[in-house]
Order: sequence, then C-alpha cells, then structure tokens
Amino acid sequence: MAHVVFLRAANVGGRNVFRPAQLVAALKHLDAVNIGAVGTFVVRGRSSAAAIRSEILKRLPFEPGIAIFPARVVLELVQRKPFDGATLSKDRRGWAAALCAAPKSKATLPIERPPGATWSVRFEELDGRFALGLWQRQPRGFVFPNQVVEKALGVPATTRFWETFERVAAVLNAKG
Repeated sequence: MAHVVFLRAANVGGRNVFRPAQLVAALKHLDAVNIGAVGTFVVRGRSSAAAIRSEILKRLPFEPGIAIFPARVVLELVQRKPFDGATLSKDRRGWAAALCAAPKSKATLPIERPPGATWSVRFEELDGRFALGLWQRQPRGFVFPNQVVEKALGVPATTRFWETFERVAAVLNAKG
C-alpha cells in the first residue's frame, strides 16, 4: 500500500536541514518520490507506516515530527475538492495541515487569526487528521496556519499549501 509522508519543521528557517533528493535516493527500495523542498514524500512501495517512519528517522540528522497517511486518505481528500468554491490566487491560498496525532482539543470553527475582516489565516474545517483553511497575504505580517492549528488542537501538525496536495495526488494517480 502506498503512503504519503509529511515531515514537520524540516528545511524551514535554516533549521533541521536535509536534502530531500538524498533521502529519496536512500529510500529507493521503497519507490519514494519527493514533492517540494520541506519534506513531503510519496512512498509507492509496499511497506507499513511504522517501517517507513523507522527508515526515515535512521537517515536524518534530526528527529522531525512525522505524519504518515495511507495514499487513499490523501487521494480522497483531494478528490473532495474542499476549495472548489474559493477564489484562490498567489495572495489567497488554500492549505491543509497534516496532524501528527489525533487532536487533543476540540476547536470551535472557524478560527480567524487575527480575528476580523483582516484575517491572515482562517481555519475552517477538520477532516479526520487534516485541518483545512485559507491563508491570505496581509501587509502587516505573516501568520502561518500551522501556529493556529497546533494551538487550537493541541497536537503537532505540518502545513502545506493546497498545490502540494494536488501534486501528491498527481504522483499517486500517475502510478496507479
């Protein structure tokens, strides 16, 4: 069964630096494919989530949070098209945060940060272990969705803009 792997806080701000291409080369036996620069991988070979986690951790010089999902779960999310009604652009983007564990807190949604008409992050929905929402550019600073999700749900998460999820689905669909 194929899996999708999301590393938390890797290659961000000069911390937890690694080379995704080198990791994928080391995981060649698992038919791994790198998506982007921050630690998103499709593992197409037959393996368990626990075995994939172990393989990744023994090859990295740091211990990241890791969220691993069966490929079908990610494909179902993408096929649902959660942002179909939204107008997206370079200044307004959809995002999904992969939770590294089940939520510890129940959030009352939507959550806007900062609150009000000039929000930068809007956390709109929880779908299993994925948080979803919108991000929009604001002139006075950057709020990243991960901060909002982790505070609201009490668990580590790792956020990707929606285009990454679409790229993951394209890789999965190309193989199968």
